[in-house]
Amino acid sequence: MLFAFSAYLSLAHGQLLSDRIAAIVNGDIILESDIKMQKQPIMRNLSNLPLGIIPPGKWPTEKEILDELVVIRLLEQEAARKGIKIDEKNVDASLDSVRKRNNLDYDQFVIFLSGNGLTVPEYRKVMKRQFTLTKLIGSEVMQKIPLSEEDAVQYFKKNKEKVDENYRKLFEQSMPVQPPKETKPQEIPTHEEIFTGGKIRLKQIAIKMESNKPKSVAQAMDKAKLVYRQAVTGADFGQLAKKYSDDPSAASGGDLGLMNYDNLVPGLQKLVQRLKEGDVSPPITTPNGVLIFNLAEAKNRKIKKIPIPEKARKELEKQLKQQQERRAEQPRKEAHRNPRGSDSEEMDPKDKPKIPAGMLTPEEEKDYLKVRRKVIEIVKYEKMHSRMKEWIDDLKKNAIIEVKI
Repeated sequence: MLFAFSAYLSLAHGQLLSDRIAAIVNGDIILESDIKMQKQPIMRNLSNLPLGIIPPGKWPTEKEILDELVVIRLLEQEAARKGIKIDEKNVDASLDSVRKRNNLDYDQFVIFLSGNGLTVPEYRKVMKRQFTLTKLIGSEVMQKIPLSEEDAVQYFKKNKEKVDENYRKLFEQSMPVQPPKETKPQEIPTHEEIFTGGKIRLKQIAIKMESNKPKSVAQAMDKAKLVYRQAVTGADFGQLAKKYSDDPSAASGGDLGLMNYDNLVPGLQKLVQRLKEGDVSPPITTPNGVLIFNLAEAKNRKIKKIPIPEKARKELEKQLKQQQERRAEQPRKEAHRNPRGSDSEEMDPKDKPKIPAGMLTPEEEKDYLKVRRKVIEIVKYEKMHSRMKEWIDDLKKNAIIEVKI
């Protein structure tokens, strides 16, 4: 069944979102719809960067989310300036891992994201952003935090009685924040929107297969996936067609011309029904090769709502219920874990750290070694938080930020 795995891509955009400008950061626009998307529970679980904007354990207000998005834009701009790159294969692998961890096939995953106002390309983009900014923060913050044994010992001497309490607070801050009870629960869409009629202009990239043998098919698909990753991350589709396509249309950037929807073969009709203007289809295997399509232009199309099969909806409802039960159980399990971990165990003499002479009495040293791991985590977090704030403040000083709402 051609393109079945993309059956619900356009659904997330069935409800119109406000596109009023919320802020402009060095010329980059943040829309009100970006704020709404960033507030979705699925996005809060994914957006776990240590930005120090949202108070730990608190569900954010829209004002706090806008502040967060402003900082994220600044960091994205800084990552681009520094030329930070992320391997697209790692993004693909992480997306597949999320899907499999929740026991969702591709169609179910698309419906799940749709209920959260997201499409797969949008979720993938956010995931890539997360990887990029994590790498940036690692180089600009984590690697620039001076942390010595003396720092840890000094903290211990000042906070002997509070180490366990402070570590527990730090541990609780890392737990996922639950949305308020009034937050609308995950809804399983009942219908999907498709586009019919009108005229469309498609561009294509055709990757030829030497034969129908599994090895040849796999080689063509691997090449197509590489091209597809470039297409969905901003590369010009026409230029990709000229470079990679084995079809005669490659000379014109893969352009197939303006066509009437009603004249398309059924398989191609089904494909374009679920593409918005500018969308790129994932690679599709045919007897002669692997095809990638780009909907370059669409005119006078009609929107039609069709029901999602009840069987598919019931299966996804079941999966989401199990997921919610696991999520609700997680804090309870974590709370019963012993946060002391290996601190209560005797340390191997050869692993004993070199403590500056004279800073601790023999009895204090014994107590310090029991909680040393916790102390290091606390001091590292405090230093990271301080460095992060200083760095973000510097970025803001050199930026032009206009808040519109």
